[in-house]
Amino acid sequence: MQTRQGNERLIRTYRQTLHAAPQRVFPLLCPEREKEWLPGWDARMIHSSSGLSEPGAIFASREGDGSEIVWFTVAHEPPRHVHFVRWHPAGMMVEIDIELSSPEPDRTWLDVRYTYTATAAEGARRIAAMTPEQWLAQMTHWETHLDAWLAAHPA
Repeated sequence: MQTRQGNERLIRTYRQTLHAAPQRVFPLLCPEREKEWLPGWDARMIHSSSGLSEPGAIFASREGDGSEIVWFTVAHEPPRHVHFVRWHPAGMMVEIDIELSSPEPDRTWLDVRYTYTATAAEGARRIAAMTPEQWLAQMTHWETHLDAWLAAHPA
C-alpha cells in the first residue's frame, strides 16, 4: 500500500507472515540481533542501557553512499510493538512502526508502516524516486531472511 502526500511525504505498509510466535520474532527486531539474520546489516549502538533495543535506545547504520543514519527507539513493547524514527543527513526522516499479532500458534503477522518525510530538497527527490517495486523487494528481502533464520533456529 502507498499513500503520497506531495513529494515531501510517502507512507507505505506491508504485512509479513512469519512462521514463529511473536515471542520468538520480537527480540530479533533489534539493531544488535538483526546482525544474526539480515545479511549486510551492521548497526553501531550509540546508547542503550541493556545493549539491545529498548525505549530511548539510539543507534546508527550506514546508507549505500556511506553516510550515517541515526535511529531512535520510540517504543519497545514486547512482544507486540516496536517504533523507530531515523534521520538521514540527506534531508529525510523515516518513522517505522511495527505491530506483531498472531493469527494462529507459531505464526506471526508483522505489520510494518514506513512514513518517509522530506526535510530538505534532496530528501524530497529521494522520496519522489521511490517505487512500489523497490518497496516490495525491500520488504520481501527482510521477510525471507527473517523467516529463514527462524526456521534454521527452532525454539
